[in-house]
Amino acid sequence: MRSFLKFSAWALLLVFMASLVAAGLVFGLVHEGLSDHGSWQVVVDGEDVFNSALGADSGWNVLGAVLGLAVALLCVLFVVPLVLLLGVGLPLFGVLIALAAVAASLLGMAALLASPLLIPLLIVVMLLRRAQRPKPSSDQRLVPSA
Repeated sequence: MRSFLKFSAWALLLVFMASLVAAGLVFGLVHEGLSDHGSWQVVVDGEDVFNSALGADSGWNVLGAVLGLAVALLCVLFVVPLVLLLGVGLPLFGVLIALAAVAASLLGMAALLASPLLIPLLIVVMLLRRAQRPKPSSDQRLVPSA
């Protein structure tokens, strides 16, 4: 179990680092590499609209990106596990409760049907256990002190 947890932790770290590198590459290409080549062009009514006209120089775009990432992270951390718990776990729990109810009813019926045989057997066991108890000797009896 320990080696599995170590492997899982290292694999998670490796995937996390790879995703950070990929995000850095995409972010760098979008903001530095592709903008110099003129591949991004917005035309409105036949006129070119530059990034400064769209407000790309302001800090609101960064704030929007951070808020978008925060909302996406919260969805991944809270919504996805809750959906899995309610969508998969709750039906499985219901099936387990139904199976437990069936097993309890079968056990009750078995005890009810076997009771004519079990009661005399329990009486015999109690009598045998009573007969096997050693009787205290005269030396071991408690004598009240005066």
